[in-house]
Amino acid sequence: MSNKIKNIGFLALIGLFVGVLLLAPSAARAASKSNAKLLQAGFYQFNNLEIFKSPSANEPPAVIEVIQKNDKSCVVYENGKTDLAFPCSFSGADNNNYAIQIDERTTISGVNQEPALLTDFIAGDKINVLGWLSADSKTIRAAVIRNLVVKDVHQSLSGTIKEVTGDGFTLTLADGSEVFVKTPIVKGAQITVKGVFDKVNNTVSNVLSALIKPTIILQENTAETAPTQPAPTSSAKPSNLFKNFLKVFGL
Repeated sequence: MSNKIKNIGFLALIGLFVGVLLLAPSAARAASKSNAKLLQAGFYQFNNLEIFKSPSANEPPAVIEVIQKNDKSCVVYENGKTDLAFPCSFSGADNNNYAIQIDERTTISGVNQEPALLTDFIAGDKINVLGWLSADSKTIRAAVIRNLVVKDVHQSLSGTIKEVTGDGFTLTLADGSEVFVKTPIVKGAQITVKGVFDKVNNTVSNVLSALIKPTIILQENTAETAPTQPAPTSSAKPSNLFKNFLKVFGL
């Protein structure tokens, strides 16, 4: 009887040992997964994000919804420094979705770092974003966004009208330079005017602003018919110092 009990105990011990060996790999994988570095809240540079949904407004504040593709080569840069790169964090095989928050302080630029407008950012475009990731890892408050698609981007210019002709007008900017603006006021164009409306005489005086949206057919020759919108501040070309700042972050 004692030998039988010993055999049972020995077999139970072997069974326990085999069970530990079988469970060890799965436990190691679980531990490795739990110890994987997750993207914590902080200041990062995100490259090659694809716009899923265009901006919710034509001017800041606005939101752009983007996708970060689940790619093994995907990296993010902590504090925007290329020597602080580490792999992107994904949930399984899923892509990451982010909401990019843009406000009046966000620098918006084209592929050559020229000033751009939100209307130039459309679904399918690839962009780089430098900004603050929230604690929920879903929202990025952008300091800089740059469109990586080569296109004729629109710019917002502010100045004083020097001369008016039948084809347009000459605008003098704050730095003294002059720009000729082809008139967008043509038959069929949509315009919103803000001013004092005299209902009796059907006149508008003391005009504060005029927003013109010309009719564009199939996106053809949009550069010639692009609307000019008065802006509260001038969007002059960035200084060499600012361009060097963007180059440091690879933007």
